[in-house]
Amino acid sequence: MYGLIGKKLSHSFSKEIHEKLHSETYNLIELDQLDDFFKSKQFNGLNVTIPYKQSVIKYIDFCSNIVKETNSVNTIINKGGFLHGYNTDYTGLEFLLNHYNITIKNKTILILGNGATSRTVEVLCNNLGSKKVIKAARNPKDKEVLFSELNKYNHANVVINATPNGMYPNNNDDLLIDLEQFSNLSAVVDLVYNPLETKLISKAKSLNVLGVNGLMMLVSQAVHSCELFHNQKYKSFVTIDIYKSILFNMLNFVLIGMPMSGKSFYARSISRAFNKKITDIDLEIKHKVGMSIPKIFKTQGENQFRKIETEIIKNISKDLKQAISTGGGSILNAKNIDYLRQNGIIIFLDASLNVLKGMNPRNRPLLKNPNNLEKLYSDRHHLYKKYADITIEKLVMDEKIVLKMIEVKIDEYINTKWS
Repeated sequence: MYGLIGKKLSHSFSKEIHEKLHSETYNLIELDQLDDFFKSKQFNGLNVTIPYKQSVIKYIDFCSNIVKETNSVNTIINKGGFLHGYNTDYTGLEFLLNHYNITIKNKTILILGNGATSRTVEVLCNNLGSKKVIKAARNPKDKEVLFSELNKYNHANVVINATPNGMYPNNNDDLLIDLEQFSNLSAVVDLVYNPLETKLISKAKSLNVLGVNGLMMLVSQAVHSCELFHNQKYKSFVTIDIYKSILFNMLNFVLIGMPMSGKSFYARSISRAFNKKITDIDLEIKHKVGMSIPKIFKTQGENQFRKIETEIIKNISKDLKQAISTGGGSILNAKNIDYLRQNGIIIFLDASLNVLKGMNPRNRPLLKNPNNLEKLYSDRHHLYKKYADITIEKLVMDEKIVLKMIEVKIDEYINTKWS
């Protein structure tokens, strides 16, 4: 038997990754205590996650050198009743750093957090020849610093977050540090991977600093674990291919654009084609308020509608694997885009004004006056372009052709922006 042990595993991707690599069934095993499980030793190989990476060590008969350095185990192999412990988080992080060309040698590294994962990060950075490693925490131990004291260490070159800050469902937690204080940053690594773009990564990108999440580390450590389980070796492209597959599966595809541009229609098409849950923001608003969109505009006004819209988007955006159709005015509030970007690629369906003029604006509160269409187009088109990760110019109306264009553009975007 192979599997993962931890306390809460409902959002784990380990089963999906391991079963892509090997035909053996991989189990998710939630445990409240470890003694009985390890007494029976009814397993061939295990992965270990929070909160047991240190507490399992007492059951291990033989530990790798990296385990001895990091005091952390995430992989256990049962060899004839003797348990061997390894730390593939170490090699997973090393793979991530190499993949994104993040240099550690002779650099000052700031690690956020002082738990088991941060110790692994610290050991790797020291082994890679870092100039200095600074660890910050809310409750610092010996030679560590408080988050509030980080203004003294704003010369750091690389920041690595090894805390759960900003992790689902607390996507919108306040940041632990102010990246704007760090003028020498070359990269920010957030080991959180749900959401895919945390607030920390988003802030790094806004400062033109490389920001990457921990998904590549997750996949790489799983591949290395599988190698140990089954005594085989995988090429590096296997890790990257699985990463892209998991990423494609996780991502939300978010459609923005003018009213009548086809957002709801193509959200349904994407849902069918890519096995995504369909989410229509306007329908979510309708269900929450208990009245139609025109009636909300009439009885409560546009300002109140926009507040409800933002709250719905904030909550919906935390979920994964969705095809999301937004309202035409969702781009008027930049916060909406921030929320949607946490797990999503923003796709602009760019229908020309002439095409839109030929359509019937039924149940469109802002288009009761035909002259409003041109004004809306003028007011919003530049915002759609600004916020779009992908733009689909709807020069044709054939569903299959447009859907193929979307698929190709998504693939290109993942290969260039997320890989």
